[in-house]
Amino acid sequence: MLFNSFEFALFFPIVTLLYFLLSTRMRVPMLLAASCGFYMAFVPKYILILLFLILFDFMAGILIENASGRRRKLILIASLCANIGMLGFFKYFNFFNANFAELARLIGWHYPIASLQIILPIGLSFHTFQSMSYTIEVYRGRFKAERSLLYFALYVMFYPQLVAGPIERPQNLLHQFREDHRFEWSRFISGLQLMATGLFKKIIIADRVALLVNAVYAQPDHYSGLQLLLATWFFAIQIYCDFSGYTEIARGAARIMGIELMVNFNAPYLALSIVDFWRRWHISLSTWFRDYLYFPLGGNRCPLPRVCFNLAVVFLISGIWHGANWNFLFWGALHGLFFIAYVTTARLRANSAPAFDWLGDPVRKALSWLLTFNLVGVTWVFFRAANLPDALLILRHIFTGFVPPDAIPDFHPGLDATQFTIALTLILGLFFVEILGQTKTAWTRIDEKPRWLRWSAYYAFAVAFIVFLLLNPVHKPQAFIYFQF
Repeated sequence: MLFNSFEFALFFPIVTLLYFLLSTRMRVPMLLAASCGFYMAFVPKYILILLFLILFDFMAGILIENASGRRRKLILIASLCANIGMLGFFKYFNFFNANFAELARLIGWHYPIASLQIILPIGLSFHTFQSMSYTIEVYRGRFKAERSLLYFALYVMFYPQLVAGPIERPQNLLHQFREDHRFEWSRFISGLQLMATGLFKKIIIADRVALLVNAVYAQPDHYSGLQLLLATWFFAIQIYCDFSGYTEIARGAARIMGIELMVNFNAPYLALSIVDFWRRWHISLSTWFRDYLYFPLGGNRCPLPRVCFNLAVVFLISGIWHGANWNFLFWGALHGLFFIAYVTTARLRANSAPAFDWLGDPVRKALSWLLTFNLVGVTWVFFRAANLPDALLILRHIFTGFVPPDAIPDFHPGLDATQFTIALTLILGLFFVEILGQTKTAWTRIDEKPRWLRWSAYYAFAVAFIVFLLLNPVHKPQAFIYFQF
């Protein structure tokens, strides 16, 4: 069930109304049933996979807490293997199998194993990571094992963040299901504001700029280097508005019920370095890798070569987490390379900084922003391209300024002049709002105004949303990009 669908427009108010009508004791079973229905709207039979992992990790948490010594670690390993094994089978079996088959073909060996006709269960990467965080926290003694199967199942399956995060920790989420949340008007307004912002980002911005991105990336050899660069910039905006839009709808839907989900994005395209970018982008995943992979490897408490190794491992695994494709591996490798370059040149940059004082702080920040945005853009080419050869072709043409002999004259394919102008206006507006939001969010600024001005702003936003919706060239609900992971 898509957040931007008519079905969800019916599902959400019914579930929320039931939540406040029912007693605290009955809310969890109702939310769990609603979450099952929400998930089964995609591929019903895959609910069985989720139920298996829930039962396995629920029992593993109790056994870990009651065990001691080596047995605790063995139970944790069994739990992690169950989650990673399920993820590996559905997400990576065909990828590795196809590569083994190709290798066998090149060396003349017979490889009899055929690819499987399987579909990746939606959101599997997200809810396996959330479930693993629970068993790891229990093992580390930071969280008491949950004794109610219903509460643990809801922790894994809570519908707002079930299929695309944010990836929560048990300390933040589980206790909230036991609290008696009464309806609050201020929380209702705040939740609707988040949901409206997310829908605006997804429907009005992301789905619009996707038309140009899809047209160019479908036939990259037909377009000039400048058009490929424009499409790459547009994809950076698309994926941000698409993914952060989903997160804000999820956070808003949960907030109305009194449940707070973690902030997953903090204006990542205002970052002034690649390190800063990863503090702002997909925060729930980056902190997951930091706490459960980077720190156990030694983190930055090691000699510099080992720190670089740790970073490389984290980013390579992050790349393959996103998809069973060489493109994603290269995407992760590039981010790792940029991150390592930033870390290893720290002293050099500090020593050379005084030589650039004449530029002034605003100019230096602008150049840092421009460099960071375009480095991230280079990695997005691998993320979006259909395959590795296409990604390399796109980058080669961008950097050489290539213009094909039969170049399509339309500079902005997929969008007419009016829609292209609207898209640019919306993107500039997005940056303006996010710059202001670094000190105080736009909604907070509005909520501080007198009632008449506040409600005027609400009506103006609603009118703008409707107008842009009527002008939208996309007329069907589009799936969120991160649903494929």
